[in-house]
Amino acid sequence: MPALSELDDFDKCLKDPEAVYCIVDMELLEDDTPLYQYIKNFSSLYYRNYKHSKLHRGVCGTQHCGLNFTHANVTDLTVDTLRECFNASIHKGYGLQVESLSVRYCKTQKDRLPIDWLDIIIGLLILLVLFVNLGCSAYYFFWPPQERGNRYLLAFCIQKNWKALKYGGSADGGIFKCFQALRFYTMAMILGLHSMIFIGYGYTENPEFIENSYDDFFKSLLFNARIIVQIFFVMGGFLMAYKMLTYAETHEFSLKTVPMAIVNRWLRLMPAVLVVMGLAMTWVPHLGSGPMWDAVVKRERDICRMNWWQLVILMPNVFPFENLCLPQAWYLGTDTQLFLMTMVVMLIIWRWPRSGVPVLSVVMVVSLLIPFLQSYFMDLLPIRVSIFPESIRNIFGFNYTFYHAYVSAQGNWAGYHLGVLTAWFYHRAQNNKWNLGESWLLKALFFISIPIAFGTVLMGWDLHHREATAFESAIFNALNQNFFAFAICIFIIGCFYKCNKIYVSSVEWGPLQPLGRMSYCAMLVHATVLRTYGGQMRRSFYATDYTAIMLYAGIVCTTYLASLPLHLFVEAPACALQKIWFSPKRVPREEKMTVKPGVSNVSVSTVSTHI
Repeated sequence: MPALSELDDFDKCLKDPEAVYCIVDMELLEDDTPLYQYIKNFSSLYYRNYKHSKLHRGVCGTQHCGLNFTHANVTDLTVDTLRECFNASIHKGYGLQVESLSVRYCKTQKDRLPIDWLDIIIGLLILLVLFVNLGCSAYYFFWPPQERGNRYLLAFCIQKNWKALKYGGSADGGIFKCFQALRFYTMAMILGLHSMIFIGYGYTENPEFIENSYDDFFKSLLFNARIIVQIFFVMGGFLMAYKMLTYAETHEFSLKTVPMAIVNRWLRLMPAVLVVMGLAMTWVPHLGSGPMWDAVVKRERDICRMNWWQLVILMPNVFPFENLCLPQAWYLGTDTQLFLMTMVVMLIIWRWPRSGVPVLSVVMVVSLLIPFLQSYFMDLLPIRVSIFPESIRNIFGFNYTFYHAYVSAQGNWAGYHLGVLTAWFYHRAQNNKWNLGESWLLKALFFISIPIAFGTVLMGWDLHHREATAFESAIFNALNQNFFAFAICIFIIGCFYKCNKIYVSSVEWGPLQPLGRMSYCAMLVHATVLRTYGGQMRRSFYATDYTAIMLYAGIVCTTYLASLPLHLFVEAPACALQKIWFSPKRVPREEKMTVKPGVSNVSVSTVSTHI
């Protein structure tokens, strides 16, 4: 078959001032030749193979097709010239013809993205944030306060925020310490999946590396690693519900609480989002160049300038995924919608306490029934199969399974609600003083929770080798990720009661705590790291197990290094200011709030708003 994708040497091409370098996509003309029929049959296995009748090229138009810099502004003449050029070469080499060709863009030696007014404004605002942090830090370095000091200045003190990052301070969380490690483990697995998606999207010289990955035991785990996101949803549901349950013990919990909770959440999440989004739409595109730079970096700049408001209202997941600014932030929209839905459930339980069990049970059934019915009647694919090669290449555009089941609120409701049920159960256990740490049943469930979680990742192994029926897809989408979520709920309860020393040590190990605290920033930053790396690649990427591992290791290290200043200069100050504005001193009624043994109200609030 013709190569699926190829890149000519970008720098060698543009050494010539007259040269033009074009990124093109083309579709082969269907005919009766044996080769085309083979390509057609091979591509029909879409759930594991690329569409090999659609080819992608980065071509030095001057060297191979007789173009010059006057063709940089793509016209019909440019398209026709390139189509004739590729038609001749492909027909000569394979006996096939090009039916259609589209040009994404053409680059010349003098192509530069000009700095505009938005670049300057965003740059000045980010410099202002930097100088405020440095100024407050310098002030407290040279003139350390004798007592507590000004809380607003301390919020921007790097020394204080660094100490809190390392040791946790009042936000250490006690029994909630395990959540920080779970955050890091979750991000590590997500980065592994996204590294594979990067290889699948880019101009990989050997696409069979991705196509054969569905047969490889370890690589196939990564394609179902998306269910690990359920850890975030379980923790979000647990902490939100637990905080509301403890709050309602001493406060009136009414509809008036909802706006305050929304404002609290927005102020906690938005500063880091605004900084990452601001850089993506202004200064990041100026940091490099390459054949794919405009396709992956400049493209995000243009999308963010158009659709920034989708993130500001925390509803990105309800819009087409391929046109999202910071598409990795779809999680924030899904989690926010589930947060609001759960607030309503908690209000009902607080208003009618005896309705707790029936209401929570009905919600659990509904949250499982909706994805089942949706998958069955919309004929969606199993979620595991939705990450197929051509969908990766199209950034999941027109992938209805990905949109309706993967990133939607209803598709993740059950996992979130399992976290709510776990919080409700744990709250009752505390009030009734159940000594679950001595329960042999909990110890046994805790021990098998990790094998069960790994088992759910293996579920659907054979779905990459055959087409599932509508009923199979519905069952898979309703139960697969929720079996995993249930196993994580058992694991969390077991950690609270320290039922297994090995498991507990694996999530309370000291070095994992600061990495967990930076995971929100890592989630926001990692896609930019991947985009800039892919955009500046000069030649096609040849994928092997070794290069995939090195790519993964490099992405993890670079992501967390980039997350450190974002956390110290933006996230930590925002969190500190949020505590000041919503502290008990501003709301006198909260001074009456009781504290359960081993749990601080500050830690519960901090951890829950972090998610």
